[in-house]
Amino acid sequence: MPRVSDDYRKARRDEIAQAAIRCLERKGVHDTSIADIVEESGLSTGAIYSHFTSKSELARYIVAEFLFPRLHELEQSAEVRTPRDVLETMLKVFTDDGLPTRIVVQFWGEAATGGELRDEMMRTAARLRATIARALLPWARTRVGSDTSDAEAEALASERTRAVVALAQGYVAHSAVFGPRDPHEYVDSIVAALT
Repeated sequence: MPRVSDDYRKARRDEIAQAAIRCLERKGVHDTSIADIVEESGLSTGAIYSHFTSKSELARYIVAEFLFPRLHELEQSAEVRTPRDVLETMLKVFTDDGLPTRIVVQFWGEAATGGELRDEMMRTAARLRATIARALLPWARTRVGSDTSDAEAEALASERTRAVVALAQGYVAHSAVFGPRDPHEYVDSIVAALT
């Protein structure tokens, strides 16, 4: 039997994820079953389960495929990025890359009741915070100065990471309920409100 390539597996997982997103947008996270995703994708139940063992694993994949590549770009960039830059880049996942904010809010809602999805969301959130903190560390080093310890820069990056995550969550919740909003305009309005 021929070996399935990694590219083929990735393409099939992406196909399943896109079918899941369509179902999740129509029916919501709670009411979408694997059977719905099977019907939407046109694949067999076995094909779905050979790639994802649960909705929680599928949720993690969806978030990871949309959000983390953009954050990884930030982290790998030689450019010093401000918290504002990092926030705007994160928010473009929802406007440019098409991750539906309504689905993210529903994932949060399901995670709030506990269980496997909560565990997945907690792992994802920890990874998100760590990635943002690493992306902000070069900026934080410029703020604290060269005569201070790395611990001070790490503390500043961590503090700003909490703010960036909270502001991103506000954007997601607002957009899920009231419709899409331009990330740059959103950040401008926050700056204006706080000055």
